[in-house]
Amino acid sequence: MPSLSPQVWTHLEEAASAACQNKGSGHDWLHVARVTKLAERLARAENADSDLLRAAALLHELVNHPKNHPRSAQSGEDCAMAARQLLLSVGADPSWVEMVATCIEEHAWSAGKTPTLRESALLQDADRLDALGAVGLARCFATADRMNSLIHHPSDPAALGRELDDKRYALDHLPKKLLRLAERFHSQTAQQLAQPRIALVRQFYSAMISELE
Repeated sequence: MPSLSPQVWTHLEEAASAACQNKGSGHDWLHVARVTKLAERLARAENADSDLLRAAALLHELVNHPKNHPRSAQSGEDCAMAARQLLLSVGADPSWVEMVATCIEEHAWSAGKTPTLRESALLQDADRLDALGAVGLARCFATADRMNSLIHHPSDPAALGRELDDKRYALDHLPKKLLRLAERFHSQTAQQLAQPRIALVRQFYSAMISELE
C-alpha cells in the first residue's frame, strides 16, 4: 500500500492520544509513544513493514479494558475493531487495514494468540518491552494504584503458600507475568533489548522480597 499522507498520520496520532485520556499512566499516550518508537526500531532491525507496524503500534490502545473489566480478555479484539473503523474512515486500503487489525488483535498478552504476521510478532515484542525495566515497573505500580490494589500480600509477599493474584497485589504481577516474558520475545533484536530490563525486574523483585521478610 502507498504510504499514508502526513495529514493522515497526524489524524491517527490525535485519535490515539484522545483514546488514552483518563486511562492512567499505565496505558496512557506516553505508553503508546514509547511502544511506537520501539516498534519502529524493531521494524528497521528486522526488515519488517514499517508503516504497518507504526499504524498498529499507534492504535493498539484505542480500546483497552481495565484488568477488572468483564471484557478485559477481549481488549485486543475490541481495539482491532475500533482501529479497523478508524483506518477505513480515512480511506486506507481495506486489505492493509485488515493486516493492521490482525496485528492489534494478536498482540495482547491476554489474548494468548500466536502471531500470524511478522509485524504482529514485533508489536508483541514492542509492547512487552515497555512492560519491563524501570518503565515497566513504574507502569505496574501505577496500574495497581488505579485498581486500588495493595503493593504486596500482607503476610506472604512471595506467594509461598498461596496462588498469585496480581489483581489484588501489585508485586504478584512480577512473577505472574513480567518475569515470564524472558522467553516470549520473537525477534533477536527484542531479546537483546529485553535482557537488561528483565535483569532489573528480577533485581527489584528480589529486593522487595528481602525487605519484606
